[in-house]
Amino acid sequence: MKLKLQALSLVSAAVVALWGMSAWAQEGIVLSGVEASRDNQYAYLGVVMPLSGQRLGQGFVQRYWLDYTGYSYEKQPFQTIDSAVMAVEAALGYQQSNASSWWAGYLGTNYADTRLSPNDPDNTNQGRQWYARLQLEGETDVAAGWRGNGIASYVIGDFNYWARLRLQTTLGNQLHIGPELVVQGDSYYDAYELGMFVGNIKLGETSALTLKGGVSQSSNESASLYLGAEFYIPF
Repeated sequence: MKLKLQALSLVSAAVVALWGMSAWAQEGIVLSGVEASRDNQYAYLGVVMPLSGQRLGQGFVQRYWLDYTGYSYEKQPFQTIDSAVMAVEAALGYQQSNASSWWAGYLGTNYADTRLSPNDPDNTNQGRQWYARLQLEGETDVAAGWRGNGIASYVIGDFNYWARLRLQTTLGNQLHIGPELVVQGDSYYDAYELGMFVGNIKLGETSALTLKGGVSQSSNESASLYLGAEFYIPF
């Protein structure tokens, strides 16, 4: 629990430190967020910037990511293993967009430090390891007044996945609202979330906040509530 709080505090502090970026000329985007349920916790801080001579949404970009994932799994009856994963990533990506849609793909190097309590000698993920990660994402019109947004990432060389699907409509006050479905897991646990989100909550001239919440279900556990917040900060 102490490591979880430290990791969440680290990412939260970084968000505050980077908030002033919105006063710069807009050349990139800071993406950050936190999410927690009874059985899972996640926090992240990322930066996406175009390569020299390129533009966001139209060309090659660089992506840097720091995140924390905490979850528990059942080793055997009456023995629960707590897992805490701190990871950093550097990736090269390509983006394209038009008036009705956009898409992006990234391939990067991921360094993860996985700590288990108590120790599980059968878990090959523990310790410090290097992986490659592939991520695809995009958004497009799907019906009158509705857009679909999807993200899927997979760690190559390790069965570790995360995917999210959202449907959104825009209200008269320009807020985005709709349902979301998240599936995630690795070789030792699986989980899904089903909930609602409210996005495009303005924070200043260009930054925005998304709030979300719903029901979270992990392997062999009863359902629980999850809550989260996401920040979009152009600079």
